[in-house]
Amino acid sequence: MNTPLVISGSSLRMADIAAIVTGKGIDVTIATPQQETSERGRIALDRRQEAFSACGESLLPVLRDCVQYDGELLPTEIGLISIYLLLNHAAKEPALLNKEWVQRAQFLINHRIIPCIHKESMTELSAMGELALILYGEEELLCYYNSTYRPVGDVYREMGLSKLENTKEDVTFITNACCVSTAISIFSVLEASRLAKTADLCVAMHLEAIRGEIGAFDRRLHELGRPYANQIKVAENIRRLIAGSEFTTDRARAAYGGDNGPRIQDAISIRAVPQTHGGVRDTITWLQEQLADEINAVADKTNPLLGYLLDVLAIGLIDLGNVSERRSFRLLDSKLSYGLPMNLVGENPGFNHGFPVVQAAATGILAELKLLAASHAGMNRMNMLTSEYSCTTFSSALKSLQAISLLDKIIGIEMFMTAQGMDLAQAKLNHFEFGTGTSAALQALRQDVPMVKANRFASPDMVAAERAVAQGVVLQAVEHLIGELG
Repeated sequence: MNTPLVISGSSLRMADIAAIVTGKGIDVTIATPQQETSERGRIALDRRQEAFSACGESLLPVLRDCVQYDGELLPTEIGLISIYLLLNHAAKEPALLNKEWVQRAQFLINHRIIPCIHKESMTELSAMGELALILYGEEELLCYYNSTYRPVGDVYREMGLSKLENTKEDVTFITNACCVSTAISIFSVLEASRLAKTADLCVAMHLEAIRGEIGAFDRRLHELGRPYANQIKVAENIRRLIAGSEFTTDRARAAYGGDNGPRIQDAISIRAVPQTHGGVRDTITWLQEQLADEINAVADKTNPLLGYLLDVLAIGLIDLGNVSERRSFRLLDSKLSYGLPMNLVGENPGFNHGFPVVQAAATGILAELKLLAASHAGMNRMNMLTSEYSCTTFSSALKSLQAISLLDKIIGIEMFMTAQGMDLAQAKLNHFEFGTGTSAALQALRQDVPMVKANRFASPDMVAAERAVAQGVVLQAVEHLIGELG
């Protein structure tokens, strides 16, 4: 039986959230706060209640007007993180601990009932309103229970739960917490970390395919020459992934052919990976450090800091996609890939067309990804009549999810193409061995995406490769064998 997580309002850690997101069911208990609600907190609560001052006793009609009841759902992990954050936020206030909605939130967590939030909820108020309605038992909304999406009403009846009464104070507290945007930020930074590792893995596979020169990843260049922490991590990841490789050697380059003399260095999209990928990791680290504090101090709607950081993260992810697309492009040209068949054609090059259309899809997706570079935080505004400040953190958070989805596709295409390149290289040098990590990656991907030898409809393969990247299937197989990447 797992050890319960004690929720106190101040001790929740990013490691706890990461464990929860990876599927480890963790029960929670609530610690009793050591002090009563501060005068400042009471004043803030009174000010928030002014938003509903014109409403009657029941706020359900108001919430229903704000909430989206259909359409695409956000990932279930976001609803799960949101309810943990809300419970953690409530644990700071002794007066709230006996509230029915607080006990209901704890019940949902401990029984693995995950509230589902619609992506069409385009504001924090709408998203938190949906979370409030689920807690109160709005029947038509959805939750995720026993690996199935089900109406809240059906699950509550099955569990013997009744609808809750609601008060202005309760609804005000819930809807003024920025739990959903913070949850999206946490989910995004975890996903961005996965993508950064997977991009490193694609580079290692690319090096195997082109029999790459690995001097650019030498420890001394990074640890002594330019000692930036994330740059060092990326170079170390590459070295670990290709450890034991016979393809990234002068002997393999000479045996395969395709080089006009000794290989001095590879293209900048390959040799500068520690610098480019390391810079992207810096943006991820920056957001992680801020979220380590933010999970215990959920901001109100006037705090734009997370929005700034999410905009910077999106720019970093765009650059990761940009350099990935350039690497996949180089695999199409025999001169740029040092002798791989033109367009990575597996057999009968006069008849089979290979990968040009697949790679063109990556270019098109990259163009869409680059449209997300515009800052949403720059749209923050101040109402000069009411002095009300409105920030756009929630829209920045939604943008980060879109960037991650598009980058999954681009890196999935790169992995699909580098695997093809590895198979073609090994077909010619069948007595050479790949590195431990890259060999595991190729085997894992080939479980779902076979080598392309003749023309076939490419879309299913691209979807399968994207799924392997998004679900971390290949990354997990590699890390199981060589240990967690940095």
